[in-house]
Amino acid sequence: MMEIISLGLGVQSTALYLMSSMGQIPRADYAIFADTGKEGSGTYKYMNFLQQWQAKNNGIPLIVCQDKNLYADLLDKERSNRFSSIPAFTQSENGSVGMLRRQCTAEYKIFVVDNYIRDHIYQIPKGTQRPRTGLWHGITLDEVERMSLPHEAWKVNTYPFLGQLSRKNGETSPISWSRPMSRQDVIRWYVLHELPIPPKSSCVFCPYQSDHSWAMKKINEPDDFAAAVKVDEAIRNSTAKGINNPVYLHRSCRPLAQVVFDTGQKEEWGECSGNCHV
Repeated sequence: MMEIISLGLGVQSTALYLMSSMGQIPRADYAIFADTGKEGSGTYKYMNFLQQWQAKNNGIPLIVCQDKNLYADLLDKERSNRFSSIPAFTQSENGSVGMLRRQCTAEYKIFVVDNYIRDHIYQIPKGTQRPRTGLWHGITLDEVERMSLPHEAWKVNTYPFLGQLSRKNGETSPISWSRPMSRQDVIRWYVLHELPIPPKSSCVFCPYQSDHSWAMKKINEPDDFAAAVKVDEAIRNSTAKGINNPVYLHRSCRPLAQVVFDTGQKEEWGECSGNCHV
């Protein structure tokens, strides 16, 4: 069975890539990263490091998919309802705050990787059933609730840090070679092996950010913050797309450029999924 790492370029999935390349766990066949067009600048720097490391250390083939660009789609007002694919905030007339439906993970991460597997790895026509394939996810013991069943029969969701794999029919099985680890265990592994620790990965405009994250981005990564402000302004007036109230990236429902962030607020507003942030 083909084994493929779903690479988010965060701490956990990158550790899977490095461990597998170094022979500490079985060697996967490929690692695939779906670039949404505006990941954090630190993530792109780490990607450059990882590509160089791969070349020097006979690492697992590392594939970067860039065929869909969420950032460009959000800024392009002439396109169809692309901005609504992110879980931005809006406020109703009675003052309650809600989030739009999240479609970005599926459209710009999961489907992109799935299509690459079909078109380039297996090279089979659209509509053809893919062979059963192990998709590795870097979810650790402290976030076991993110483990999920695949929606397609050809996928076997594999969680080396949890010691479990799952199939569409609900069947789960232990992994004999797994390395159950928490996020802190993984970080200690980087330190032990004298490898740089990746920054947390996400789109710079992801609404699932704490005030502390927004504030640090504004101070330390001003270009990333400026890109987020552009998205925030681009999605504001969405009445032509069927959303009657203004749309915002920050849960205060105020323009991002005007928000005074509470740097003590470190809890995120929500969680993306098993395909982002890891």
